[in-house]
Amino acid sequence: MEITPVTEPIRRPRASPLAINAAAIGAILLRDIKLRAGRYYTGFLMILLMPLVHLLIVVTAFHLFGRLAPQGTDQVVYFGLSILPFVIYTYLTRQTIISLAENRPLLYFNRVKVFDILLARGILEAAGSVVVFFILVCILAVYSTDFSPRDWPGIVFAVAATIYFSFSFGVANALIGCVLPVWYLLFNFSIAAFWLASGIVFFPTAIPDPYDRWRALNPLLQCVEWIRYSYYEDYPDKLLNIPYLITFATACLAVSLIAERLARRVLLSK
Repeated sequence: MEITPVTEPIRRPRASPLAINAAAIGAILLRDIKLRAGRYYTGFLMILLMPLVHLLIVVTAFHLFGRLAPQGTDQVVYFGLSILPFVIYTYLTRQTIISLAENRPLLYFNRVKVFDILLARGILEAAGSVVVFFILVCILAVYSTDFSPRDWPGIVFAVAATIYFSFSFGVANALIGCVLPVWYLLFNFSIAAFWLASGIVFFPTAIPDPYDRWRALNPLLQCVEWIRYSYYEDYPDKLLNIPYLITFATACLAVSLIAERLARRVLLSK
């Protein structure tokens, strides 16, 4: 009688921490899309249309009121490119901030971390920002008879930097709002201040010294100036400081990550 050899059960290799985090972020991302887009994902169009409609309404208002472009000859192109960073900042930052409040029950799962929720919402809103940018460029290319950017890679990098800054700033504000709920209200009030201080309704280089240098400390103004400088041939780069923008966004994100790790118990208890 033959003896059947006993074989050990096949064990699956343990997933790495990076793979676990990626799976958690992917699951949260799909949940966000499902909740915001609806059962048939038709609501996902609203995620894309809201920033685009916001942008087009403001540009149309400037056009109807006869607001002249300080640079170039086409006011729609000038104001369209100038308002784009503000729209990206407003929607991406706001959605990142409220993501913790909307997905707080997920934190009861040990595999889900605070930053996983923030990153998933940031990816979703960043994708929407890219689509809005692409649609805006198509509209400007069709509408304007002289749509000819000086530096296409510069415009793309400026939009990417705007997304990076908006997400980093949103993460910092989300953590503060998690501890101090009144911060959500204060942030909504600050949007109007950013609108006025970002060089959209005025020409930044026309402000005399030293007030223009103080204005240049606004990272969102740097995003607006970067896009304008990349589009126009003779746009002044007096206030443009790209290293400052990247350093500010990186420092903001790094400090937020350190604070989230040190105060994780406090955040989870709120």
